[in-house]
Amino acid sequence: MNLFEELDTLDPSSKLVPPRIETPTPHKIAVLILLKQYVKEKKNSMDSGITMRPQRRRMFCMLMFKLIQEADMTYNELHNLITNKPFKLDALMLESFEKAMSEFCGSASIEALFDFAEMQNIDTLLNEDYGVSQFSMVGVYVRRVAVVLERFSFAEMMCMYRNICLYYERGIRALSSGARKLIVGGVLHRAQTPPPSAPEEEIHKDTAEPKQEQGEVGQPLSRWAPKQAKFFINKQSELLDNDESSALSPKQLQLKVQQIIEDLPLNTTSYFLGYMNQLRIRDYYNALSALHRALDRSPVRLMSQEKGYQYFCINLAVLHATFGHREEALAALRESIMLAQEHGDKRSLNLANTWHCLLRDELPLSYVQRSVADISDADGNLLQNYTLALHFAVKLGTVAGYQPLRLFDLLQHSDQLTNRNNLSNHASEALALRSAVWCAYGRHELSALYAQLLLSVRDRFNCSGSAGMGSALASYAMWLHLQGELPLARVLLHRAREQLPRMPNAECWMISQCHVTIQSGIYRCRWHDALKACDQLHLLDPSAAMQQRAAIYVAKREFFNARRLLDKLAAKSELPFLLRMRVQVLLAYCSLAEGNFSSEAVMLLLRVAEDMSESQMDYELATVDMLLAQVLLMLGMPQKAYQAIKRSMDDIHINGGLYERAKADFVFVRCLLAIKDANARKAQLLKSLDILERSAQSFKKLSAHAKVLDVYVFLAQRFNEYGERTLRNKYAGEFRRYFMEHPIPREYLGGP
Repeated sequence: MNLFEELDTLDPSSKLVPPRIETPTPHKIAVLILLKQYVKEKKNSMDSGITMRPQRRRMFCMLMFKLIQEADMTYNELHNLITNKPFKLDALMLESFEKAMSEFCGSASIEALFDFAEMQNIDTLLNEDYGVSQFSMVGVYVRRVAVVLERFSFAEMMCMYRNICLYYERGIRALSSGARKLIVGGVLHRAQTPPPSAPEEEIHKDTAEPKQEQGEVGQPLSRWAPKQAKFFINKQSELLDNDESSALSPKQLQLKVQQIIEDLPLNTTSYFLGYMNQLRIRDYYNALSALHRALDRSPVRLMSQEKGYQYFCINLAVLHATFGHREEALAALRESIMLAQEHGDKRSLNLANTWHCLLRDELPLSYVQRSVADISDADGNLLQNYTLALHFAVKLGTVAGYQPLRLFDLLQHSDQLTNRNNLSNHASEALALRSAVWCAYGRHELSALYAQLLLSVRDRFNCSGSAGMGSALASYAMWLHLQGELPLARVLLHRAREQLPRMPNAECWMISQCHVTIQSGIYRCRWHDALKACDQLHLLDPSAAMQQRAAIYVAKREFFNARRLLDKLAAKSELPFLLRMRVQVLLAYCSLAEGNFSSEAVMLLLRVAEDMSESQMDYELATVDMLLAQVLLMLGMPQKAYQAIKRSMDDIHINGGLYERAKADFVFVRCLLAIKDANARKAQLLKSLDILERSAQSFKKLSAHAKVLDVYVFLAQRFNEYGERTLRNKYAGEFRRYFMEHPIPREYLGGP
């Protein structure tokens, strides 16, 4: 709140329409009475030489902070707060407070209210010997109430006193209808049995009473003071950004926002909080309406002073850009640029210019790098923008297939900025980004390590509901699934769903869940489940959904449908580098499965391997070598195939999932047998039997039933060729038993 708002608030006769009144409410007077009883008890304990326990003092201080910062309560809500944990008062102090409230509205009459308007009595409360400093938050609160009461006329004080009495009487009636009952003097004591509850008509009458009584006394009762509203809005906004599950539910939050708007109609940030709340439930019409109302109520003098939401038109532009309204978004950005230039706000100007460049496909990354190189500690307002720009550049470079050394150099600059200025949110985002980059470049072990690191320090970073935390949960869940730990992966995805229930932070775990379902469907030959997950993925990432659908068609041996989708993807010009390479690999799989072993398939794989090598994507290069080994083996080139699979074994066993490791072992044994002489193949197969058994067990853990049967078929056929009837019958029996438990159509056996 600025100086102008302070003066307007202290003047009860402000001429603003509608008025912004922070008139002392009955709740504030009740808080002062509670503080007065605490000071009396503290004085008595000091006079008697008995020290008040530190835990008791600390709990009372926390209670006062809660009462000051949050919205006004009814008397029964206040009474329930101080009679229940964690802010429960001791019996003596609770009885003195109840007696003081009863006397205030009874025998003491209006003179007790005038006592709070005398500075001499206020100075008695603000005594540092009793732990209440006049410069503390509580001291400022007390002095503000006293200053406003001092300016009241007698008629206004009389209205105020009547409101307090009504406030107290309504609270007493509400308490008497519960597990407590009213006795003489207004003091409440425990009842042996609760009295019968009041009829519904009486309850509705009591709830309708405040509005009528408010009109009778003519004194506006405001539940929300400006500072209380500001604290509530900042707290809920931060929770919506970082930990949405801890924020109020959409219905409760909207009710609070409406109360703030009724009490403080000129408070622009309340409308913006309503806009954020509407976005949670995808109510875009009301969200846009709330944003326009925030724009209409933004005073010019506050635009350069409010640091939370300076220019709402930038958010309006982002909302339009989300729905593809490019012209409307550019118009809103031009307006925000004009306002930022008028008020000399460099931070908002840079943010608006960045969005303007993004919408016009003119992203000046070279300017970002020069700015980061020249940045100093004096440019504190630009640090956040530059850090976000660096993170965006890393994401863009990962999609484009840049060398990881350049990307981690940018991340190092980001770490220097965040560590130097203690930007914890950006530090957590940097950890999540590192995990994503390592995952893209095939270092899944390092990716999982960074994800676990972020999950272990989430409380320190206070990022339980951030997008980075969602990315880490999704990445780690996907890695666990690839390792065959499907129950643990589901637990992590369930936790991510609870912490990040809505878009856009929920996008990462939703994509990961789709990929987990698709891979499980491919392993188990449950095509309906996999295709259904592809439909869900298409809403989040259309290109990835098409690629996964093509992979399903390849596994189903529907190569015509797979090629049709892959050709559509290959024709796209702005396809991410990694996705484009995977499309080429799937095309090679199609050629491998169809039996068209032409030189084009080999040349295609060699070009993909060259591109992967330039981008230092070692794991993807290893998977290409494994596929190349299968192609060369079928072309009758066992030595070349053995060299290719041998190159890929280390990377696949270090960074690959359980399926890739088992498949690499299977291909390796086949290549090893192919390069041996006919006389030595039987002995080599017996030596490699443990490897094939391990491969079959890995496929069983993933429920990849077709691959398990492929291993048993291979072993039975080879032992039949070598005349080992006992081992042949053993693995033929294993095949039959497993096939009876998991019947798989024969056309899905022997796939690539």
